[in-house]
Amino acid sequence: MANAPAGEALKLRPIRIGLCDQYGGSITSGWTRWLFEQYEFPFEVVYPPALDAGDLKSRFDVLVLTDGAIRRGGSGGVERITEAKTVPQLKKFVESGGSIVTIGSSTGVAELFGVPVKNYLMEKGPDGKDRPLPREKFYIPGSLLRANVDNTNPLAYGMPAQVDVFFDSSPVFRLEPDAELKHTTAVAWFSGPEVLDSGWAWGQQYLDGGTAVAEASVGQGKLVLLVRK
Repeated sequence: MANAPAGEALKLRPIRIGLCDQYGGSITSGWTRWLFEQYEFPFEVVYPPALDAGDLKSRFDVLVLTDGAIRRGGSGGVERITEAKTVPQLKKFVESGGSIVTIGSSTGVAELFGVPVKNYLMEKGPDGKDRPLPREKFYIPGSLLRANVDNTNPLAYGMPAQVDVFFDSSPVFRLEPDAELKHTTAVAWFSGPEVLDSGWAWGQQYLDGGTAVAEASVGQGKLVLLVRK
């Protein structure tokens, strides 16, 4: 209200949210839809052909990609979001000022957008090359883990300094050395060798220092990366 001229009300409009889904339905998108409905967020379910058609900024301010929404490689058909047809349109949307919230495996779009994050849960193999941690060293199929939050970041306003997140075989992020220069920041992260609050976790010490939530600037827009929760 302070920036509005005297005697005038500040005009606000609802954020235009697009919840990405696939034909036949996605369980993760369905649960997110239920949450939006419970908290009365205005949103529109959007399917791959509409995403592939482009001009997304004219329809949406935010797109939400839930776990499993993007299939790396392959054609996928009209029922799936694909790397070849859909991702270029998503990138145009962000670069033109839109925001995309990605969850779980859909955070893989960050690499395609050139965001300086990598998989944190890696080790050196016998050949000296990086490889994902094997299940005999790290496996958390569904537990509550404790994460620290930077609640000075607008993305986390109102959050406590520490929260529980539900972790289900989720990606964890490592910010590259040039992340700050590329306007990529950690919003929530794991700290310490014991972060388990409920359930069980094999190899939880590998999470120490890993990023759970990250925010990146891409062109004029934002990309948000969330652990599956």
